[in-house]
Amino acid sequence: MEHIELITIAAVILLASALAYRSSFLHNKKIGHISILQIFYLVLAPGFLYTIIFSYLLDVLDRPLNTHIFLNDKLLASIFLLSLLYAYGGLAIHGISKTLSSYFTKGQKESTLFKVNDYFHREFSHNLTYIGALVCAACFSLLELNHISPYPAQTKFLIIFLNGIFVGIASIAGLANYKQRWSDLKLFFFAFWAVIVVMLYAVKPYIKNVKAYPFTLTMLIAFSTLAALNIFLYVRRVRRKIKLIWKVPKNLLD
Repeated sequence: MEHIELITIAAVILLASALAYRSSFLHNKKIGHISILQIFYLVLAPGFLYTIIFSYLLDVLDRPLNTHIFLNDKLLASIFLLSLLYAYGGLAIHGISKTLSSYFTKGQKESTLFKVNDYFHREFSHNLTYIGALVCAACFSLLELNHISPYPAQTKFLIIFLNGIFVGIASIAGLANYKQRWSDLKLFFFAFWAVIVVMLYAVKPYIKNVKAYPFTLTMLIAFSTLAALNIFLYVRRVRRKIKLIWKVPKNLLD
């Protein structure tokens, strides 16, 4: 199977994972004390994705090196594996804390224990997972750019473009599932823009041949959709502040 098809499978799994969160059946149906949704997030989806990623990683590392090396393979591979560990750790923390939250009674939701569990369930686990996944994607893209592509005349741009859109939509859907304030994810958005700057700098020498690097192009398209979301949220926030500043207090009209 070609690696572009592997990327497509991974993109579909990510999109399915984001959409599955909306299923009340998967939330409520449990095996033992854990929902089917958390089993999917903690066991099934990571298993498939890890197999695909590891297969692609081995193939990339076997390719000859390019003349332009942004960061060496050992450093990128180390950061990639560490970020993968953090991303899955965030998923595990989220799964456990969310499962525990479903067993709190209404009267216990003002307790310190509930508030601590809620913090790990929401802000901590989401930022850890999102940032870990973001850095993983960036490191994998940089690893791909370090090596000569076996696709010098890539003709599957449409498939790559759709993969990027799928990953972008999955990312936006995943962020949208966070029902608290968007400002709780400001650490993720800060990391996101830092990654954008690094990616653009690293891709610059290969911009004319970027279609030959399917994973990198997929991520650039996905990051573009996330950037559009972040800009939209920022503009909306600024407009609200401007309206509040210019709003005439009622007591001045009395």
